[in-house]
Amino acid sequence: MRDRAMDSTVRGRRVRPVRSRRAALAAVLGLAVLLPPALSACAPEPDAQATRSSLSKVTEPAAPPKAAEKFDAKKHPEPVAQPEYCTAYLVITARGTGEPVGNQLVTPVARRIAEARPGEMLTVDLFYPADTDINEGGTEGVRRLIDQLNVQAEHCPDQRTILLGYSQGAFVIGDALADPKDRLIGETVGELDAAAKDRILAVVLYGDPRFAGGEPYDVGTFTEKVGGILPRRAGVLAPFADRIRDYCVKNDFVCQASDSLDEKGHVSYYRNGMQAEGAAFVIGRLGPRERR
Repeated sequence: MRDRAMDSTVRGRRVRPVRSRRAALAAVLGLAVLLPPALSACAPEPDAQATRSSLSKVTEPAAPPKAAEKFDAKKHPEPVAQPEYCTAYLVITARGTGEPVGNQLVTPVARRIAEARPGEMLTVDLFYPADTDINEGGTEGVRRLIDQLNVQAEHCPDQRTILLGYSQGAFVIGDALADPKDRLIGETVGELDAAAKDRILAVVLYGDPRFAGGEPYDVGTFTEKVGGILPRRAGVLAPFADRIRDYCVKNDFVCQASDSLDEKGHVSYYRNGMQAEGAAFVIGRLGPRERR
C-alpha cells in the first residue's frame, strides 16, 4: 500500500481515496460471506454493543469535537479536497465503521455501475477515519465530502455524481446533504453549493443510523414507525427524494433502533439482493452513453 495513492483500477480508471494519503483504518472483525462473483466482498461482523454505544455518543458530548474547529468552513474556507478527473460520472463511496478502503459493502455496487458504462466512471473512496469516534471522524467526513462535491461542480460542470454509503458512511452522506441545522455531525463544515446539489444524480444508502421510516425513498422490510438509532426529522432530504434509495431491513439494529444485539441484520445487505437493487437504481438514472 503506497502512502500517496492506494490506487487500483476499475475498467481502466484509477480508484483511490478522495485525498491521497494513508487512511487511518479501524480494526476489522472479518467474517467471510459467500456471494456471487459480481457482488463479492468481505462482510465485517459488527459488534452490536460497540456500534450502538458509538452512535449514542454522538448526542452526548458537552463540548463540540475538535474536528468542528479544525474543519470549520468559516475559519478555514480553503477546500480540503482536490478535483478528480472530469469523467462523465464520479462515484464516491463512504464506508462503514471499520470497513477497509476499496473492499466495503458498497464496493460491488460501484463495480456493477462501472461495468454498465465502461470508461465513463471514476470511483473514489471518501477519505475519513470511519472509526468509532463518530463525532470526530464523521465531522471530518462531512467536510471532505462537501468540499469534494463543490470542487467537482466547479471544475467539471458536466460531470454527474453518485454517492454510495453504508452505516456510518450513510450517516456522513445524509448529513452532508442536509442543511447544517439538521445535522448531528458537521454543523460547522459548510454547505453544498447549488451547482453541486444539481449534479448529484443518485444516492444509495444501506443500514443508515439516521434512517427515518415513512420517507418516499425508503426501501426494504423495515417497520415504518421505527427509525434508526439517530433518526432524521421527516423531510430533511426532501430536495433529493427522487434521487435517493435508503435500504433498511427490519432486523438491522442500526436503521431499526432496538435492544437486539443480533449483528446479522446489519450485514444482511451482502446477501439479500439489495446491493444489486441499488446498482440497478443508479444505472436506470444514467444518461445517454458518451459518443466515441
